Amino acid sequence: MVVSNSEEGLLDRIVRIAFEETAPEIHALVVHRFPDDDAWLSTWIARKFIPRAANAQLVFVRSGEKLPGTEDDPHVLHFDTGGGEYDQHNRSLEKTCSAVLLANRLGVQNDPGLTELLKMATDVDNVRKLPPTSIHYAIEGYARLFQKENEVAWEKVQERVFELFNIVYGQEAQRARGKNDLEKFGRWTQHPNGAKVCFLPYHPNTREAAFAAGATVVIWTEACKAPFRGRVQIGIQRSRDHEYLKLRSVAWSLRKAEALQRTLQLGEQELGAVGEDSNTHWFLHDSLGFVCNGSRTHPLEREEEFSLLSLNQVLNLVNREVASMSLAPAGR
Repeated sequence: MVVSNSEEGLLDRIVRIAFEETAPEIHALVVHRFPDDDAWLSTWIARKFIPRAANAQLVFVRSGEKLPGTEDDPHVLHFDTGGGEYDQHNRSLEKTCSAVLLANRLGVQNDPGLTELLKMATDVDNVRKLPPTSIHYAIEGYARLFQKENEVAWEKVQERVFELFNIVYGQEAQRARGKNDLEKFGRWTQHPNGAKVCFLPYHPNTREAAFAAGATVVIWTEACKAPFRGRVQIGIQRSRDHEYLKLRSVAWSLRKAEALQRTLQLGEQELGAVGEDSNTHWFLHDSLGFVCNGSRTHPLEREEEFSLLSLNQVLNLVNREVASMSLAPAGR
């Protein structure tokens, strides 16, 4: 039987709700000593998605063993050890891990926040190569960082590891929301030179989704809070895939238009200078890949700092400059 995405999501929820309603209170989550990514992730998933396991105690046993006296005890869950439902070892299962088995049982295997975490745990368990900056190496390192006189402060390790999982889960969930928001709010302009400009009104967190969808340059607005409610900060950023593309001409045009609006006299050096947001009202990052009038790291604090240009003026100026750029790297 072929199941649609919406039906599949509904089935997942039904399975999860049924599991929650019939499951007893969980008193202990059992993993092997010196837990690896899979064991840690299994306990994190249990505490996050099984309400009756939220306060369960973490217990260590030797690898492959069960906690003595807990056979058939519904109040104890074993992960990555003991040969139970959530132990993938010696079961002729390929490309999986205990965390995946648990996620499947709970019906949360398609949760976008879990995708990369489950992949990492599976890769570690199946001895696959990981990028050198993977959080796997931080997880490994915590046991050494919090070890003193051959004793490991496992509660501290757990706190840090769970913190990492929470961060990654939140970021991945945000990326998924970004894709949905891009479909709803993204306004695209395709130029004859191949450049794609995406405008994201009031959704700055969606820009990474826009870049992933092929945007060359993204323009976004960010709503301000009191006392400047109703005003916006504006950002213009080029894709990291086009690092040779420079936005100096974009900053120049915006500053020139801003100066005319304010009847200011700006020299050629000021119009194209890196930085200079206080004098020209538009900041140009030294990478030449980002221009803004206010940002999260440098919020506008005075009324006179906000641009006097209309949003349509900004959009037209940016699109005009981007349309005139060459998308071929220099020397080609």
